[in-house]
Amino acid sequence: MAFNKILVALGYGEEAEQIVQQAKYIADCHQAKLVFVHVVEPLLLMGIPEAYGYYEMLRNGEEAKAEQMARMDSLLHHVGVDREKVKQIVRVGSVKNEIIDCAKEEGADLVFVGAHGKRLSGFYLGSIANAVLHQSPVDVLVTKTSDSDEPHTIKSYKRILLAIEFMPEVDQVIHQAKELAAKHEAELTMVHVVNRAPVFEMPLSLFETEIVEKVGQQFEQMRSEEHTSELQSH
Repeated sequence: MAFNKILVALGYGEEAEQIVQQAKYIADCHQAKLVFVHVVEPLLLMGIPEAYGYYEMLRNGEEAKAEQMARMDSLLHHVGVDREKVKQIVRVGSVKNEIIDCAKEEGADLVFVGAHGKRLSGFYLGSIANAVLHQSPVDVLVTKTSDSDEPHTIKSYKRILLAIEFMPEVDQVIHQAKELAAKHEAELTMVHVVNRAPVFEMPLSLFETEIVEKVGQQFEQMRSEEHTSELQSH
């Protein structure tokens, strides 16, 4: 799975530098182009009556975009990103909608977002993250950051856990996961969970045992087919 263009949804939380560094690492691994996008929410463009002791927070959308573009440019320069080789975009609107629309318009094949606690790269994690994950036309990678991470920490992917269901698309999912693991020289582990009621210390029923055995057989069949495919390719 090689990515050619990565859209990075960028906020300005404390974790912004980590997110840029991690996105740059992913892009370097895939030799992909980077597009950074920041979304200015309409709420920030609302004027506040002078009678309340305030003027408008931001006079208009163009001024807001120019201000945020300068802020993005400064951040990328500080982190050491070659700004001549990346694209920077500031949009105004609904965060989730603008991220998805931007991914489509830019022809990105990966949307990269950072999550810190309950926040999504400066935006609240929840409805935005769910919308991006479920409505994005392309793959979405969410990278976790924490307070203990150094600003310039890069997390290399050495072990990838693939949670699978035995659906018609399972072969394609496994193939993509294998390509991703190969790109990062990572170990790939597949897991399938048999759902059961949380009954304490109860042994598996006959029905559940049959399901577990069937899953084991499916794993063995996949391994056998994969081994045959590798022999044929050599």
